[in-house]
Amino acid sequence: MNTFTRHAAGLLILMGILGSASLCFADTDPRITRVERNLLPYHIIDGQPSYRLQDRMAHYRVPGVSLAVIEDFEIQWVAHYGMRAAAEGQPVDGSTLFNVGSLSKAMASAMILTLVEQGLVDLHSDVNPQLTSWQIPANEFTALTPVTPLQLMNHSGGMPHRPPFSYTADQMPTTLQMIDGLPPSRSTPLQVVQEPGTGFIYSNGGFTVLQILAEDVTGLPFDEAARQLVFTPLALEQTTFTTPLPASEMARAATGHNRTGDTYADPPVWMSHTAAGGLWTTAEDYAHFVVELQKSVHGKSNRLFSPELTDQMLSPHASTQYGLGVFLYEGTGAESYFSHIGDGPGFVGGFTAHRTGGFGVVVLTNGQGGINLVREILRSVAQVYDWPGYLQPSRPELALSDAELTRFQGRYRTGLDTTVSLAESGGFLTLDAAGVPGFRLFRVARDTFVCQERRGELVLGTDPGTRMTCIDYRLSDDIGRLGDEEQRYEVMAPGESTPLEKLLAGRVEEARREYLAFQAAHPDHADVRESRFNRLGYQLLRQEDIEGALAVFELNTVLHPGSGNVYDSFGEGLLAAERHEAAVAAYRKSVALDPDNANAAKVLQELESR
Repeated sequence: MNTFTRHAAGLLILMGILGSASLCFADTDPRITRVERNLLPYHIIDGQPSYRLQDRMAHYRVPGVSLAVIEDFEIQWVAHYGMRAAAEGQPVDGSTLFNVGSLSKAMASAMILTLVEQGLVDLHSDVNPQLTSWQIPANEFTALTPVTPLQLMNHSGGMPHRPPFSYTADQMPTTLQMIDGLPPSRSTPLQVVQEPGTGFIYSNGGFTVLQILAEDVTGLPFDEAARQLVFTPLALEQTTFTTPLPASEMARAATGHNRTGDTYADPPVWMSHTAAGGLWTTAEDYAHFVVELQKSVHGKSNRLFSPELTDQMLSPHASTQYGLGVFLYEGTGAESYFSHIGDGPGFVGGFTAHRTGGFGVVVLTNGQGGINLVREILRSVAQVYDWPGYLQPSRPELALSDAELTRFQGRYRTGLDTTVSLAESGGFLTLDAAGVPGFRLFRVARDTFVCQERRGELVLGTDPGTRMTCIDYRLSDDIGRLGDEEQRYEVMAPGESTPLEKLLAGRVEEARREYLAFQAAHPDHADVRESRFNRLGYQLLRQEDIEGALAVFELNTVLHPGSGNVYDSFGEGLLAAERHEAAVAAYRKSVALDPDNANAAKVLQELESR
């Protein structure tokens, strides 16, 4: 194995920091340089240049990167780039720890499968009799089908998606506080929301149940159980689930950075869902784990569990896109890969590996903007190493006439408030949409366009019913999620406004009428849901647009007058505007509607005591 470091000074200019490149081995594989110079977007267009690693690190404002390339069931080389922290001079090296977010799920699944191998966990039986310190609450869904450990690892256990909340060390909830929704946890109590085994819901909470299962069965804290079951057998000496990290490990850990490339102003924060996202490791250690799975499929190394259990881990179950702790990707020509992308506070990592061919790559970064950087590096390795069936085929770009450029420009709208804009720039169309800021569009068929950085495509044409110019839109978001269906956007007339634009411009009554009319016709539509306006109001508060937030929160009380939560949020907005008497009235209404709202009751008591 070749290990080398390329760190800042001379060849690498990263966010204003000038550095150099050093090579630890003279016999490094020439493919390393090709990987560094060949980062690729999702859609590969003939004649469009590939990217250089240092340029993309600067573009995504990612200070440090570590990667390990696997070939022939071995780690061929490990490389490190940039800095542990943007404001400090320590380069990333082989001892630098990264938080890997949801890459934790594969490691946690390996723990459970090791317990299955030892006969301590039954993979296919109801998990509740196997738990001793907590039980999944019974309801109408669990009465139909019990939840099994396999379903929890496959995200088919009917558990809801739960935000991966992070906490400072002094406010860290226990596992049971988190799963029961008790302070200081910000999570709601965990319960099954869909019949187990009937569909995919990506659930951090499901992996928290697995964390409790591992602790109950072994009688050990989760991090110690992981060390004994997985880390020690695989000699992963730089990998830990200990949360928060002890001071000795913090000294060599990378610092997380936000999307602007800055460190966070708050103290270090830690993932509460440890099994789902709390792992700290190096690219080399994680690659050793991946190689073990690849060898185990063939029966070449079974230090954790049998080839049969590995086959179950890397095979679809009720959720066909997911194995046990890993996503599954069927490339062209029936090539089969397993992978995951994960993010923590200020970190993004990812890996992809061929199920049977013994090749793959692990990429870790210390920047929240690194998700597409990770994917671009994965594609570079795939092309340089000629991975079968992994990359999308390259396509030629078709020209646009001046008339077509003129015809397609404008604002387009779907539903009440969602808009996208097409504009001409340098003889090309650019798209401006949520998460797609001014990206160039490439025409790849008569009416089909793509932007290189996003999965999916747009179809531009004319609606046969209305004869209006329209877009059939299906592009992934900025973290790569692609909706199941395309959306039709119709061109907007000059000067036309959405209800939200009217609301924020002070045309409140006009906006309310439109929302109420739409709600009457479509009561369950996402555009008028309570949660939508609640999120938007808090977003505006964070942006210090207090009047905009108040308008949104007050609209929510009009659309959802029976919800105590909307009055709680409205009260918070009124407090931000220093309208204390109105805030008291809002909190009284919240408590009257929801007497169990402890937050509203506490704030109201404080306000009334002044």
